[in-house]
This record gives sequence, structure tokens and C-alpha cells, in this order.
Amino acid sequence: RVTWADRLSLRRDSTTGRGAPLAGDGPRSDEATEGAGADKDLVEIEMVVEDEAPAPALLPAWREQIDEALTPFGDDYGERPAARDVALHYAFLPWKLLYALLCPPAGYAGGIPCFAVALVHIGLLTAVVADLAGILGCVAGIPDPVTAITLVALGTSLPDTFASKIAAVNEPTADASITNVTGSNSVNVFLGLGLPWLVGALHWAAVGATPEWAQRYPDVAAAQPAGRAVFVVRGGDLGFSTALFVACCLAGTALVLYRRFVAGAELGGAPGLKWRSSAFLVALWVAYTALASLRFVGVI
Repeated sequence: RVTWADRLSLRRDSTTGRGAPLAGDGPRSDEATEGAGADKDLVEIEMVVEDEAPAPALLPAWREQIDEALTPFGDDYGERPAARDVALHYAFLPWKLLYALLCPPAGYAGGIPCFAVALVHIGLLTAVVADLAGILGCVAGIPDPVTAITLVALGTSLPDTFASKIAAVNEPTADASITNVTGSNSVNVFLGLGLPWLVGALHWAAVGATPEWAQRYPDVAAAQPAGRAVFVVRGGDLGFSTALFVACCLAGTALVLYRRFVAGAELGGAPGLKWRSSAFLVALWVAYTALASLRFVGVI
């Protein structure tokens, strides 16, 4: 164990005996230093901070993780679960048990194996949701862009919604819930688009032009040197949907600023204000999906 000492200078209150921390100007003696008066009476306290407890062994921690997945809990850990908690527990038990079995414990090896496995699971589930949504859109005759901004977007963004709700309830400020949303969308835009496009660009730079690629993009192939291929992404109606999205984002930001400077809080407040804010944000989502979908199908 590694220990270290942090010496704090405390001025003792002559009436209550409690100390108030003072900013020290350098190392001092560990012994109490008696001053001329009560207001100068200083005492040095040595605080010993030990390292965190060693990480638990893998198998016992994994067994405990599985036991927790099988056990229903109340809103507070250790509280007797209500009927609603028990119903939700058994409704989500297959998922809870699946991830308890497949994810290493978060406390093992600094959480790195758990984080890596969780990323793999997220990728697989996203692929499954996208494929199922595409099949449903094909069966129902819904264009792929409309399926993407409705079914796929809902399936991949609802976890962020629940995470933001939990953060809003448990944290004293709105920072965690709002940064969760902005951080998630940053990953979607910069990493979700940038990484596949980077891989696609490297692939076509290494493979070169193929007959299928030249037939699919004849205008691009004609502008390239012989044998060279580039990664092509057609824009389509992306400009309209992007401008609409930016407008909705500005409206949402205006609501947050209004609540901060007028209502005094980004989240919460009077019941009427909460319901109006929620209705406004839901209306922005409905307006965006409706207008973008109408644009994709050629109505507007």
C-alpha cells in the first residue's frame, strides 16, 4: 500500500472548538503549534489516504454480477422491490442475464474488457436493428431514408433517452443529461459517419476501379485516371434535411436558454413548464421527421 500525507492548517474556533481550513504556505511540523491568542491557535492534521482496494478476482465478481442480474431491486439499492419493480425485472430479465453472462465485470482490469465487449454488443445490436428496420420498410413499402429517420433512429436513440432520464433524476444539475445527448450525437456524426467513410476511402484507394464500380458511377470513373477508384457518397436531399435539423436544434437551444435565464433551470420546474417544454421538444421531433419524410417521398 502506498500512503501519502496531506497536512492541512486549521484555525480552531475558540468557542466551538471546530476548525476552519486555511491555505498553507508550505510544510509545517506535525505537532500542534500554539499561538499567542485563540485566533492564532493552529493545529496540524495529517491525513493518510490509502490506495483503492485491489480489483476483485474475475470469477467471483462475475458470479456476483449474475446474481445481481437475477435479483429484483427497488428504486434504491437494497430496498424491497415494489410490484412495478418486479414486473420490470422479469420483463428485462433475458437482456439483463445475457449481458451479465457476456460482459466482464466493470471492476475487472480497470473496466477495459467490459468497455470493449460493450462496444461490440452495441455494434451488433445496431446492425440487427438496422436490418430489421430495413426489412420492415421493404415489406411495408417505406423508402429507406424514411425508415432511417424513423424506425432506425428510434431504435438506436431510445437508450440515450433512458440514460438521459436517469441522469436527470439522479444528478443535481442538468449537465449530465444534456451532455449525454450532445456527446451521443457527436459520436453519431463525427465517428458514425467519419469512420465508415474513412474505411471506404481506404478500401477503394487500395482496390482500385472495378467493372462494377465503373458501371455504377460512370461520371466519376470518367473523371479519374485509369485504374483509380474513389469512395462515392451521393448527396441526394441531404441539404434539406440537414438545414431542417439545424433549425430544430436552434429552436431546442433557444428553449434551453429561455429556461436558464427566465425559469432559472434547464430541467424541472413547475409542472406546467415541464409539460410545455416536453411538448415543444416532441413537436420539434415530429416536425422534423414529418417534413423530412415528405421531402424524401417527393411530396414537398
